[in-house]
Amino acid sequence: MRFAALLAILGVRVFAAATPESVHGLLNSLPLRFEQDQPGHWSARGNGYAISFHGTETALRLGERVVKLNFQGSRSAAGFEASEKSPTPTNFFTRGKYHFSEAYSRLSRKQVYPGIDVVYYGQGSQLEYDFNLAPGADPSRIRMRFEGADSVKLNSEGEIALKLGASEIVQRLPVVYQRRPSGELVNVVASYQERADGSFGVSLGAYNRAQPLVIDPAVVYTAFLSGSNSESGVSLAHDAKGFVYLAGFTYSSDFPAGDVAPDNSPVSVKIGFDAGRDGWVMKLNIHAPAGSPIIVYASFFGGNLDDDLRSMTVDSNGVMYLAGTTLSTDLLPLNSSGTPVANNFQTALGNTNVLNNGFLAVIDPAQVGVAGLLYATYFGGSQIVEINGIAASSGLVYVTGWTDTDDLPVSPQATQATRAGGDDAFVAVFNPANTGAASLYFCSYLGGYQQDVARSIDVDPTGRLYVTGFTFSPNYPLTGTAFQPFYDDGGGDAFLTEIDPTLGQILYSTYIGGTQADVGVRVVYESNGHVAVGGYTYSPDFPRTPTAAQPVYGGNGDAFITELDLTQSNPFFQLAYSTFYGGSDADIAYDIRHDPNGMYYVCGYTISKDLPVTGGALQPVSAMGGLDGFVAVIDPTRSLVYASYITGPGYQYARSVDYDSDGNVYVTGTTNADIFPANPPHTSGPGNYDTFLLVISPK
Repeated sequence: MRFAALLAILGVRVFAAATPESVHGLLNSLPLRFEQDQPGHWSARGNGYAISFHGTETALRLGERVVKLNFQGSRSAAGFEASEKSPTPTNFFTRGKYHFSEAYSRLSRKQVYPGIDVVYYGQGSQLEYDFNLAPGADPSRIRMRFEGADSVKLNSEGEIALKLGASEIVQRLPVVYQRRPSGELVNVVASYQERADGSFGVSLGAYNRAQPLVIDPAVVYTAFLSGSNSESGVSLAHDAKGFVYLAGFTYSSDFPAGDVAPDNSPVSVKIGFDAGRDGWVMKLNIHAPAGSPIIVYASFFGGNLDDDLRSMTVDSNGVMYLAGTTLSTDLLPLNSSGTPVANNFQTALGNTNVLNNGFLAVIDPAQVGVAGLLYATYFGGSQIVEINGIAASSGLVYVTGWTDTDDLPVSPQATQATRAGGDDAFVAVFNPANTGAASLYFCSYLGGYQQDVARSIDVDPTGRLYVTGFTFSPNYPLTGTAFQPFYDDGGGDAFLTEIDPTLGQILYSTYIGGTQADVGVRVVYESNGHVAVGGYTYSPDFPRTPTAAQPVYGGNGDAFITELDLTQSNPFFQLAYSTFYGGSDADIAYDIRHDPNGMYYVCGYTISKDLPVTGGALQPVSAMGGLDGFVAVIDPTRSLVYASYITGPGYQYARSVDYDSDGNVYVTGTTNADIFPANPPHTSGPGNYDTFLLVISPK
C-alpha cells in the first residue's frame, strides 16, 4: 500500500515560473540524482538547492535557509538503499581533490515504521517521497515533523505549507486509489492531520487493507512554449535517447525558434517568420544538465501566406518528417541561383488561384542550417489538395489527405486512377533520395462518389500502408473480407483501408461505424497484424466488444478505439477490441498510440463535466471553463488504467500523445489558461493560445 507526498517549492528563484523570454530556463528541469557522500550520508543537488539524507533526517537547503523533515518515532536503524543506477556517475574536483560517486534515481529507507518504507525520488524540480505500506500496516504511525521554517500549517487546500520569508514550500495532498480485482479504480480519501505536538500525520478513509494502494501520477515535466501571438502544438514524438520532438503552427514572429550552433551559424532551416501562420518544429532535451540548452533544434517552416503543419513523425535516426497544407507561393527555401535547396517533386503551387496545396518536408536536426533540409516539396493540383497525415519507413515517406482536383499525378499502379466524385481521399508515397518525378513512388485516389477524407496513415515493416478517415460514400471501395461491408447512412462512417503500393492493390477495406456520424482520426499498425483506429462517434450503436473499458455510450459524442485483427479472413473474428470513452457531452479524440504491452493512449478535448477519470488523476474535475483537454490510458485486458482532465479556466485541446518505455506519457496541444497544478503559469497575453508540453508518469 502506498501514497505519495510532493514537496513543491514555490516562490524560490530556481523553481520560479519562466516567462516566454526565459523559456530555456523553464525547459531546464534536471532530475534529482542521489549520491553517497560517505557511509550513511546521501545527497542530491540542483541549481540553487541541495538535499541531504542522514539518519532519520532529510534536510533541504535553499540559499541560507535549511528546512528539515524528520519522521518522528521512526526506527533509527532504518538505513538507506539506493536503486536504479544512473549510466553517468558524478565526477568533480573540489579543493584540489578528485571525487567520484555513482548516482541513483531512487533512495529508500526500509521499515521506517512497521510495514512502512519510504522511497525518495525526483520529478523535475520537485522532491517526491512515497510511503509504501505493506498489507496490515498502520498509516496512523506516520508522523512528519518540519523544522527550520518561519511557520508550518495546513492551508485552505489541506496542504502542508511551510513559510520561509517571502517563499513557501508546499507539500501537496496525497491522492490515493486502489484497484479492485475487476480492474476498476477506486479513490481512497486521504488528508493531513496536524497533531498537538506540531507533527503531521495522514488520515485515510475506508479501504481494503488486503489490496495495495497506488500513488497519484507524478508530473515529470511541464512547459509552455509561447510567443506574443497564438500557436499550437499538433504533433509530438520522442526517441530512444530521450529527446522530445514537437511540431505545430504559430502566428508569433517571436516564437522560440532558431538556436545557434557552436560556430554561431543558424541551426534551423528557417529562422525568419513570414506573414500569417508558419509551421514550426523543435527538438528538446528535457534531461539536459544545468547550463545546457534545452532547445536543441528549432525552426520555422513557412512562406508568405498561411502554412498549416498538421502531422509529424520521427525515425530512429532522429530525422523529422513533416506534412500539411499551404497557400504560400515561396514555401521552398531557394539557393543563390534561385532553385530549391533540397530535392523535390513539385517546385511550386499546383494552381494559380492560391488554393491549398499539400507539402511535405524531411529535416535532419543534426545538420546545420538549410543543409538539414533533406527533402521538401509541394504536392497539389489545379484545385485543393490537403495533406493530413504522414508516416515514414525504410527510407520512404507516406502521406494521405483529401482533394477535389482531377489532376493528381497518379502512378501507373494506382488502385484508383481518377476521382470518383466529390472530395476523394488520396495516398502518396515518396522516395526523398530521388528528385523530381522520380521521387514520387506511388499515388492513388481513394473514394466513392460522395465526400471521402483521409486523416491518418501508418505503415507496416513490409511497406503496406493503412489509412483511416471518414466517408459519406455508399460505394467507398471495400474488400470481400470487410468487417462492416455496409454503409450506415447516418452522417458518415469511419473507414480502414490497407494498400500494397508496390502491387497497386487494396488488400483490405471496411467501414467502421453505427447509425450516426463516425470519424477515424488515427490509425496504428500493431506488430501482431492487428490495426487500431481511434476517433470519435455519435453512434450509440457503434460496435464494441464485451471487454470494452466503457461499453455504454456516454452521450452526444464519444471517443472510440477499435482494434481489428486483419490476419482473420472471416469478418466475424476480426473485431479484437472496441470501446467508447467519454462523458454525457461531446468528447473528441485527436490522437491514439499503442505500446508493445497492449496499452492504448488517447488524447483530445471534451465538454463533458463527468468524463470518466481514475483515482490519482492529475486533474480529476473540469475547471468549468470552455473546453477541457484529456488524456487516458486503456488496457484492453484491465479496463481504464488512467484518465485525467488537462484543464484550466479557458480552452485547451490535447492534440498529440506519446509514451516511452518507462511508462511516461507525453501530451502536447493548445491552451490559453493555467493548466498545470503548480509551475509554470500561463504568462502569454490574454486570450493567446500557447503550446503546452506535459509529461506524466501515471504508475
